[in-house]
Amino acid sequence: MNKKIILISLFISFLGFVSADDHMPISYGMEGYQCNYKEGVSFNDLIEFMEKDLNPYADKNWPAPYSGFYLTPFLRSGDEIAFDVSWVGFTNNHEDMGIVQDSWFSEDASEIFSRWESLTDCTSQGYYMAIEARTPSIQFVEGKNTFWAIRSCSLNEGKTVEDLLASDKEWNAYMDQLGHTGGVWRWVPVAGTSNSFEGDFLMNISFNSWKEYGSIQDDSFWGNTPRPESVISCDNPRVYSAFSARNRPFNQ
Repeated sequence: MNKKIILISLFISFLGFVSADDHMPISYGMEGYQCNYKEGVSFNDLIEFMEKDLNPYADKNWPAPYSGFYLTPFLRSGDEIAFDVSWVGFTNNHEDMGIVQDSWFSEDASEIFSRWESLTDCTSQGYYMAIEARTPSIQFVEGKNTFWAIRSCSLNEGKTVEDLLASDKEWNAYMDQLGHTGGVWRWVPVAGTSNSFEGDFLMNISFNSWKEYGSIQDDSFWGNTPRPESVISCDNPRVYSAFSARNRPFNQ
């Protein structure tokens, strides 16, 4: 199936699908940056920027809820990951993301924005539609780390978005058996993302400890718990330490 048709189908199906328990899948507006530190800058400087500069400004000036994370590459290949840190931010929808961006690039925010640019050199910025396939049982806590395994995925030949949505229940039951406390999200590329991306979406699975991540890898590798049939194929994950730098509840 042509990739562009798949992505259009994803949007239509995710936004129009009503599950058996009669609710819409949860989705979010999402932005992602890939950045390198300016000379002499460390991760601690980024945390200080959030605590002293951006969070106080955003609490006062951003009318829409916005949550964000610093992602630091951990398990990765050097020829695939060429940045020091990534920023991913989430709002209820892309209209709210636009409200935040209007404020972020306003004259009132110029001093804060200059401070951010003095710390990082960000070579890319893109928008995604983030669709929740599994709700975490342990919520994110500002100032704490979780661990995110991110993979590039595509629908298998002959499979549809409806097949993918139908398989979520079985996969969630499987992850329940493994004791997984994190969530699963599919990030569908939108504006600003690379045209060379060959998958249909990125899949992010979060874990609340390295022990949890390792335990699930052990079980998956040795097949101790029968896995549901998959309707997607994914590459090897890149695993990041995800620091919750700003956590503001959304009104879903």
